[in-house]
Amino acid sequence: MNTPHRLGFTLPLLLGLLAGCSRQTSLTGPGNPAAGSSPDQAEVASAVAAQPSYVDDELSESPDRTSIAASGSASGADATLGLESAIQPTTFWREIRNVERRFEFAFSDTDSAGRPTTAVVTVHKRFTGSFNILVADQVPEGSPPQSHVVHKALADHWVRRLLLRRVQVPGEARPAWRVVATSGVQITSRDAVTRIASLRIQSGAFDTTITEPLAFFRLRRIIKLDPLAEVTLTATTLRADDIVLLYLRDHRMRFHNNGDGTFTATFQVPDRTGLHHVGVNALSNGTLFDDQAPYDSQAWIEPYLVHPLELAEGTPLE
Repeated sequence: MNTPHRLGFTLPLLLGLLAGCSRQTSLTGPGNPAAGSSPDQAEVASAVAAQPSYVDDELSESPDRTSIAASGSASGADATLGLESAIQPTTFWREIRNVERRFEFAFSDTDSAGRPTTAVVTVHKRFTGSFNILVADQVPEGSPPQSHVVHKALADHWVRRLLLRRVQVPGEARPAWRVVATSGVQITSRDAVTRIASLRIQSGAFDTTITEPLAFFRLRRIIKLDPLAEVTLTATTLRADDIVLLYLRDHRMRFHNNGDGTFTATFQVPDRTGLHHVGVNALSNGTLFDDQAPYDSQAWIEPYLVHPLELAEGTPLE
């Protein structure tokens, strides 16, 4: 196998892939990428742009509010969490005001003509903004409830990888690039200490544990879940007092803390065709319960399929 060569840059074609939002956005890369890009770089960018569902995760930039209330009844570790805290949060949300995007291309496995046949595209995003906590104020008994908002600086690094192959497409005169695998997403805040160690996914006879969020899922082997099936998630973190959250496209809630560094939540698979994502976000206890502690977060967002996946013509059977 040839040693891959890596290029960090952006192409104008990718601008339309991920820029569909009103918040300030910038794309970074050295020099003039359009002028210096090779045909393979441009063709890979075009193939990625044609498959936006493999890049977008639907969840990471959401401003939706999340309740501090835990899933299910508050018992065990959840019942005591935050009793001696500096603040008593009720809900929280992110406000992302700036997104910087960068794309790295690594090519390898050259053919007899010296052209690469494998490409790995690593997508980086830098989010900046604020993490906001609605805090219940202490008031005299009988007085109306009052609250205020605590704002913490947010700086997150979002990463996802795509694997492409250059293959002969039936009916075409020359080989074309096809996306053959996608990873999950990992989002880590600046100077974060909080870490997710693993995520177990169970539904019926299906049972798998993910320990590396940026490992590739071959498109034909992405996790498949039945429509309307119940899914149980068990996340393991490094600290038993972390706050762990479930993120879905239309729902956010807190995992139940089992008191041993594991956290459990359940959700129902949508009855909607195509590629979906489920997110698990671990926050340090101080992120929510101490107004002086910094924002400390890590999230994994994993893809899964409901119903068959439609692949581009010529996608390899791997």
